[in-house]
Amino acid sequence: MFIGYHARAASPNAVLAHTWSGSVSNVWLNGRPWGEIGWNAAVSGHFGRPVILISGDQTACAEAEALLGPLETVAVKQATGRSAAECLPPQAAQQAIQAAASRAVQRLRAGDVPQPLRLEPPLTVSLEFKSCNMADRAMVLPGARRVDGRRIEFAAADAPAAYRAFRAAVLLGGQ
Repeated sequence: MFIGYHARAASPNAVLAHTWSGSVSNVWLNGRPWGEIGWNAAVSGHFGRPVILISGDQTACAEAEALLGPLETVAVKQATGRSAAECLPPQAAQQAIQAAASRAVQRLRAGDVPQPLRLEPPLTVSLEFKSCNMADRAMVLPGARRVDGRRIEFAAADAPAAYRAFRAAVLLGGQ
């Protein structure tokens, strides 16, 4: 269950849309735009675990459904921009998440949930930084190749390895 998630970077009408940190503009996995929902679903899927619920704004919920299929979603806020949203009152949000979590567990027991997200190797990660200097620093990552001024790319054998290399590249680029 993914509680309090955000849509990937550059998503329209999404509160605090991002992919990881302030240094990253965009990420693609095997050519597909990728965000925190995709990363965590792919790592979970690698270990055979499906995502059964997500909460966030309407854009994060739609992103999860498009990537994973029909899972329980709770839009606790309706984003009107990056820094603005109409939010449910905390108690109403908590009740909605609790009810959706109960439904998600019932669906899991009944076998009525999306399959785990399993990615076929090899995986290619493309990472666009906000500056050329950040990409320069990230190029020390073993196996990285420069795509353009702000973008690097690397391959990984599976989702956990791709995620670890992504995290390392972000740390290197953000220093």
